[in-house]
Amino acid sequence: MTSRILGSLGRFFITAGIVILLFVAYQLWGTGLQEASAQSDLGSDFDELLDSVDPTPATTTTSTTTAPLGSTTTTTTTTTIPEAGGTIPVIETALAEKLFREGGEAIARINIPKIRVNKIVVQGVQVEDLRNGPGHYRATVFPGQEGNSGIAGHRTTYGAPFNRIDELVPGDEIRVTTVQGEHLYRVLPAGEAYAPDALGTLGADFAIPEGQEDLGHIIVGPSATWVLGDFGDDRITLTACHPKYSARQRIIVAAELVSEAVSTPDAPESYSTEDKIELPSEDLASEATGEDSVDAQIVSAPAADPTDTPPTDSAAEDTIATDEVSLDEGLDGDKDALRPAILWGLLATAVYIFFKELASRWKRWPAIALGLVPVIVLMSLSFEKIDRYLPAG
Repeated sequence: MTSRILGSLGRFFITAGIVILLFVAYQLWGTGLQEASAQSDLGSDFDELLDSVDPTPATTTTSTTTAPLGSTTTTTTTTTIPEAGGTIPVIETALAEKLFREGGEAIARINIPKIRVNKIVVQGVQVEDLRNGPGHYRATVFPGQEGNSGIAGHRTTYGAPFNRIDELVPGDEIRVTTVQGEHLYRVLPAGEAYAPDALGTLGADFAIPEGQEDLGHIIVGPSATWVLGDFGDDRITLTACHPKYSARQRIIVAAELVSEAVSTPDAPESYSTEDKIELPSEDLASEATGEDSVDAQIVSAPAADPTDTPPTDSAAEDTIATDEVSLDEGLDGDKDALRPAILWGLLATAVYIFFKELASRWKRWPAIALGLVPVIVLMSLSFEKIDRYLPAG
């Protein structure tokens, strides 16, 4: 009896170990294949979008035709939109509709030569959006426009577009192409990007750790929404989880716009904002506890315990209150995915047990052949839900 129990436990742990290894393989390579396929489709879509922009220079002309006395005077205004890569001083409705796209659709191409990033940026930072590539915070301006444009991305799964952003140093180039043209940014040193005078206007009560003023990034808590606020300049802010394989903190890279800023048009009436993400409902200071929510104080890298630093001023919540944005969205996992993950896993286990029993009572290899496909499919569905549930790393 003891031998049978130990044998069963041994087989159980071996099987569990194999399943865990398969899940790790799915996260490291399977998700990358999914992202590569999505990027291929998004790339084609974005190229078509750029091709649809009128390639003639941007001009606005007004002509007035004067009719004989007593007749109507006619005034005609003509606006021509330039090719991608130029500056657009006037935005017409047709171009605005190409700029303001719905969640998950391609809006830009980001190229960071230093770390070999060349990805299509999608609209939105929901879990599903970030599985296809870097995502644009809908509450922020588009790249190239006046203000602060925010883009989030994974570091270890789904193509890991921002895996190496910690290697960026001041002066490194970031190029972003939208239907409004190509926009050049250069990474800012932390001490300049988050100078005390700018931070004071945002109500953020913290200081750059000593000796880290010249780094190209900072580390903050997931509640530090102030990094997407208005710093009085034109910049792009890249956000990702930190450290790798964890969602405990966020790594932030800020880069200044060195090319000419383009116009910021009003969104067309057809543009939906239903999936805008919301600010934390409580003061940021009250969220500085727990493993999944640390305060917005910048910590050193390697990071000190963020709970040892003072919390941010609650006024930081008001910096972009009308924009409804949070750094957690899309990077902190989908908690609703846990139940289906368990159900798919149990179903995969039941099917495995059924075909294992069939193999012992019928023919071994035919039973294995019959059961292999359904077990793999059910396990994949369970892995997908588990991956969705876990915080991004």
